[in-house]
Amino acid sequence: MRGVVTARLDVMVFGMAGVAMGAVGVMGRLLVIAGFMMFRGFAVVLRRLLVMFGGLVMVLNACMVAHVLLPD
Repeated sequence: MRGVVTARLDVMVFGMAGVAMGAVGVMGRLLVIAGFMMFRGFAVVLRRLLVMFGGLVMVLNACMVAHVLLPD
């Protein structure tokens, strides 16, 4: 079992050693893209939360108006 784990580690280390310096920038760009995707997801969640909060405010407002306008 140990031989399998260390063999995979060696392959990974030697693979990383063989990466050209120009290719390292590709990884940085991928991280930037991933960061933008996370920010976009956060923006979508925040927008949906605000829409839900706005709906709650409308429902409460309708309840208050109905309570005031309806006779006892």
